Amino acid sequence: AAGHVPGSLSIPFRPVFATWLGWLATPDRPVVIVRAPEQDPADIATAAAKVGFDTLAGELDGGYPAWTQEHAGADAVSLIEPGQMIDRLQAGAAVLDIRQAGEYAAGHVPGAVNIELGYLAENLADAPAGPVIVMCGHGERAMGGASILAASGRTGIAVFNGGPADWASAAGHDVETGTGMAAAK
Repeated sequence: AAGHVPGSLSIPFRPVFATWLGWLATPDRPVVIVRAPEQDPADIATAAAKVGFDTLAGELDGGYPAWTQEHAGADAVSLIEPGQMIDRLQAGAAVLDIRQAGEYAAGHVPGAVNIELGYLAENLADAPAGPVIVMCGHGERAMGGASILAASGRTGIAVFNGGPADWASAAGHDVETGTGMAAAK
């Protein structure tokens, strides 16, 4: 299982970090970095400054592992594999696909609701109610979407560790194409 610090946004530090930070983070709230030991805090600060976050409030000493040691009740988001997704779908969970509209139209899990990650916070009412599986192409953006849902008070959130092709292969079904259940932006 994966997790996050309550109220935090999950934005992986990779080439599009600054773009997602600028799109998802609120400029009037302090930014505290939670990073892996191998990630350079100066690189993170430089990327953040490129999108207007010139002053970071600080860094969580010891990262997420230290947080979980001290706060046993950290919000947990389940990271699930294809077989687990099939089971959850059969139990009534809904799918929230947070990829861009073109990615969604090219192939998605039948019945999935599409709200692009960058629009999720302002369209929470359009997200499926009840247990939800958040997915993207492979899992990174989905964790960001799950963190937004969790910060809004939602529970019963899982992140699919894969994309539509992984689900289709495991389920023995084809992905659906077209706009289907795309939500308003």
